[in-house]
Amino acid sequence: MSERMASRDAQGSARPTEKTPNRTASAPPHGTAAAPAPSAETRTSAGFGGFGPRLAPRDRREEIVDGAAEMFAEHGYHGASLRDISSHIGISHSGMLHHFESKDALLDGVIDRLEEHAQVALDRAEELAADRGALLRGLAEVWHPASLPIRLLATLDAESVNEDHHGRYRMARLRRVHEHILESCFSAFAERGLLREDADPAFAGRALLAVVLNLAVREKTVRPLQHRSHDDAPLKDLAMQVATSFRDEPAEESAPSPEA
Repeated sequence: MSERMASRDAQGSARPTEKTPNRTASAPPHGTAAAPAPSAETRTSAGFGGFGPRLAPRDRREEIVDGAAEMFAEHGYHGASLRDISSHIGISHSGMLHHFESKDALLDGVIDRLEEHAQVALDRAEELAADRGALLRGLAEVWHPASLPIRLLATLDAESVNEDHHGRYRMARLRRVHEHILESCFSAFAERGLLREDADPAFAGRALLAVVLNLAVREKTVRPLQHRSHDDAPLKDLAMQVATSFRDEPAEESAPSPEA
């Protein structure tokens, strides 16, 4: 995890930050301007379709991480073997081991991707706190329950309750980072008098992320069994969850559409 993300992590982290490769950017203190946000195209791609375009030229190692992310999101870390992943990607098992000596090393590479995704959200924190409409757009672009990063986050987060899970502490910290970003948005709304008097920003942030992760599971379990007549699209559910903390909603601040 980057030093910038670690510095914005909330005080209740499960474990001190581990050493990470040469990432030197630092986060501004809470309440100051955040780093410039990525372009709209990059933000949307990173939030919905997958992890977004890579900064370095695509190579076999990145292809392996892409395939592992898909397999871990679908089957979990324990449910997808290295041979399963190599077959999914279309490379030999020995070719897989040339790039990643163990399954734990491959998981580290996948969690690196989740940390990059969380960094996108951190960089957009000030933008997301502009108004309720900005937060709803952020939910569609960064936290969409059907997106690969969120499905992967939901699966690995649930698995990490096992104390022996290799990614346990990194996943706990990632969840706390996402909660902190959403909490900071609700705190900004509260300061401007937009929330109900009994609304607690910390709880609102935790509850919203919990609904995001719950819907990520629901999109792969309940939704495929439903008829199209069911009007319970995930972004509508998230908009209703957000609305529980706000005063009366202005007409112009409605949920994003069309539903993906």
